[in-house]
Amino acid sequence: MSDLLVNESAFSRERPEADGVQAVTRAFRLLRRHIVLFLCVFLCICLLGAGVVALLTPSYTAITSVAIANQDADPLAASGQQVADRLEDDVPATEAAKLESRDVVGAVVRQYPKLLVEPPHGLMFQLCTLGLNMACPKPATVPLNPEEQFQQQVDTALAKLTILPRPRSRIIDVSATAGTGYQAATLANALVANYQRLALAQQTTNIDRVAHWLDARTDQLRQRWLDALHRADNFNVSHNLDNTGDGTTANPLINSQIAEISSELGQAQARLAAALARSSALRDASGQGSGRAAIAMAQQPTLVAASNALMQLQATRAQQAAQFGSNYPGIKALDRQIASTQAALRSETGAALASIREDSVSAQAEVRQLTQRLDALRAQAGQQSPPQAEYRSLVQESQSARDVYQTFLEHSKAVVDRAALLQPPVVVVSSAVASRTPTFPNHMKLGLGIFVVALAIAAATVLVKNLFATGFEDADYLRAAVQLPLLGTIPLITRRRDQQIARYVLDEPSSRVSDAVHELALQLSLLSPKVDAPMAVVITSATPQEGKSTLAMWLALVVRPNGLRVLIIDSDRRRIAPGLHKVRNNHPGFTDLIAGTATPEEAIQTDAETRIDFISPGTTASYSRGSAGITRLRKLIDTLKLSYDMIIIDSPPLLSSSDVLALARVADQTVFVCRWQQTSRQAVMTSLDRLRTCGARISGVVVSMVSKGFEDNGYDDYNRRELALIKKFYGS
Repeated sequence: MSDLLVNESAFSRERPEADGVQAVTRAFRLLRRHIVLFLCVFLCICLLGAGVVALLTPSYTAITSVAIANQDADPLAASGQQVADRLEDDVPATEAAKLESRDVVGAVVRQYPKLLVEPPHGLMFQLCTLGLNMACPKPATVPLNPEEQFQQQVDTALAKLTILPRPRSRIIDVSATAGTGYQAATLANALVANYQRLALAQQTTNIDRVAHWLDARTDQLRQRWLDALHRADNFNVSHNLDNTGDGTTANPLINSQIAEISSELGQAQARLAAALARSSALRDASGQGSGRAAIAMAQQPTLVAASNALMQLQATRAQQAAQFGSNYPGIKALDRQIASTQAALRSETGAALASIREDSVSAQAEVRQLTQRLDALRAQAGQQSPPQAEYRSLVQESQSARDVYQTFLEHSKAVVDRAALLQPPVVVVSSAVASRTPTFPNHMKLGLGIFVVALAIAAATVLVKNLFATGFEDADYLRAAVQLPLLGTIPLITRRRDQQIARYVLDEPSSRVSDAVHELALQLSLLSPKVDAPMAVVITSATPQEGKSTLAMWLALVVRPNGLRVLIIDSDRRRIAPGLHKVRNNHPGFTDLIAGTATPEEAIQTDAETRIDFISPGTTASYSRGSAGITRLRKLIDTLKLSYDMIIIDSPPLLSSSDVLALARVADQTVFVCRWQQTSRQAVMTSLDRLRTCGARISGVVVSMVSKGFEDNGYDDYNRRELALIKKFYGS
C-alpha cells in the first residue's frame, strides 16, 4: 500500500486560468443557484413593462413627401433672363423651416379648429367612465383668451410635426403624429396645402406691387410721349411748315445724324429709366425689413444669398421659440446671428444700390452728352431754317418719349405674363394616407425590448447579490481567494439534536455527509508528512458556530473503525464539543496538561456513548503562551502520539482566541472550516493570513453546512478518477 501512496506534491497542481468557457459555466451555475430570485425579478419586470405598455396612448403617423420646385425668373429682370436652376445646400433646410413656421401652422389651425382634439384614452379615462370623479380631467380655473388659446393650439400642432429634408435630394418629408390616422393625414396634407397657398399669395402680392408701379410709370411715360407729339403737331400747324410725317428737310446728312443721335438718346433714356426702376424696387424691398422681398433680385446673387440666410435664421428662431420658449439660451445666439445677417443684408443692399447708382450716373452722363450733340446738330440745322429745326427737335423729343414708353410697356407685359405662370415653392410628391394601425406603441418591439430588459435586470440582480454576499457561494471563487485545496463540502443537516448529529455518520453511513468525512480522512492521510506515522490535526474556523466541533467528532468516528487510535482534544474552553459527555465537574483537561498540573492519564476521558477518548478544555484559567508554553505543548503532543495514531484538536475560533496559532504551529496539519454563505470573506482571509504568518501547515479548506446550489466541481482538487483509484487501494 505504501508504494501506491504519493506525497502531496504529486497531487498539487496550478489551477488553469479561467477562460471564457469557465466564466460562462460559472455564470450559469450562479444563475441556477439563484433561480428563484432570477425568475421573480424577471416576472416582475415583465408584468410592470406589460402594464406600462397597456397604459401608453396610441398614436398614428402620416407622411407627406414634397419636392422643391425650380426657382422662378426675377420679375424685374429683362425678358428672357432666368435664374440658374441650381439647388443650394441651404435651400432644403430653408424650405423645411418655412413649412414649420407658425404662420403656416396657424393657418392649418384656423382651417381645422377641431383637428388637434385627442380622443380619450388611458387608465384615467377608463376610471372616469366607471364613475370615479377624481380621475376625470379638471376644467381650467382661469379661462384663456382666444389669442392665448390659439397660440397653445399652434404649439400643440408644432409638437406633432416633424419635417426632415432627405440628404442630397429635393425631397422633404412632412410627418404628423396624432391620436387617429385621419387626424395625422389631414394635418400633414393641410400643412403642405396651406404653405403652398401662402407662398403663392406672397408671390402674387410681390408681382402685383411691381406691376402696379410699372403701370403707373408707363402711364406717365405715355402721357409724356403724347404731350411731345401734340407740341410737334401744333408747332407744325402754327408755322405752316411743309414737312413730311417724319420732318425731313433738304439736308439729308444732318437729318441722318439727328436721327441716329435721337435713337441713341432714346436707348440711353430707357436704360436710365430701367436703372431707376430697379433702384426704386430695391429700396422698397430693403424698407420692408425682411429678406423675403429681396429674393426677387436675381441679378444680385450675394444679396439673394444674404436674404436666404436671414429667412432661414428667422424661421429657426420662430421654431425654437415655439418649442422651447422665448427664454431659451439658443434664442439669444440666433438673435445675434439674425442681427449680423441683417447688417450683411443692409451692406449688400447698399452695394447693390451703389452699383445701380453707378449705372444711373453713367446713363445720365450719356443722356447729357447725346442731348448736347443733338442740340448742336439742331442748331446747325436751324441756321438754314429756325422753324424747321424747332419742329425737328419736337419730333425727336416725341420719338424719344415713345421709345421709353414702349420699353416700359414691354416690361409690364412680361411681368403680367410671368404672374400667370406662378407656382408654389414645393410640389406634392405623395400625399399622406390615413393609417388604421398605430405607429406607437409597437407591441412586438416593445415586448421584445421588455423581455431583453427583464433578462438583463434579473441577471444583474443575481450578480449584485452575489457580489455583495457575505460569505463564499462558489467553489471556484473560494479556491481562487484562499489559494488552498478544497478538501470537501459537508451538507447541512436540519431538525436533529446535538447527540443525533454527533452520531449521524454512524446512523447514515451511505449519506453524502459520511462520504465527505471519509474523503477528508483519506486526504489527511495522503497529506501526512510521514506515511503510517501518528499525526496531530487542528480543526479551526474564523468564528463560532461553523461546525468545526461536529466535524472533529465525525472525523474521529470514521477513522476509528479502521483500527486507528483516535484522541479528541477540546481546546475551546467556552463550550464542550457536541457528543462528548462531561464525566464530572472540574475534571483536569488540556490547560492543566500544558500548565503541568495534571498528567495525560488524569486528563483523558472516554465518552460513554461513542467510546472515543477525549480531553476536555481544562480548569486552569491561564498558562504560559510564550516560547516555553509552545515547547511544553509540542512535548505534550509528542507524548500523546505515542498512544494514539490521530490526535484531533478542536481549537477555538481564530478571531476570538490566539491559542489556535500555537496549536497550528506544533500540529502536523491544519484544517480550516468555513460555513457556506455565512462566514464573511474578510474573516476567512484574515484567519488564513494569521495561520500562514505563524507557520501553520494548512492542508486545505472544508465548507460546512452546505445546502443546494454549491458546486464542488469534483469534490476537491483531485479528479474523480484519481480518487477512485486511491479509494480502491486504500481500502485494500
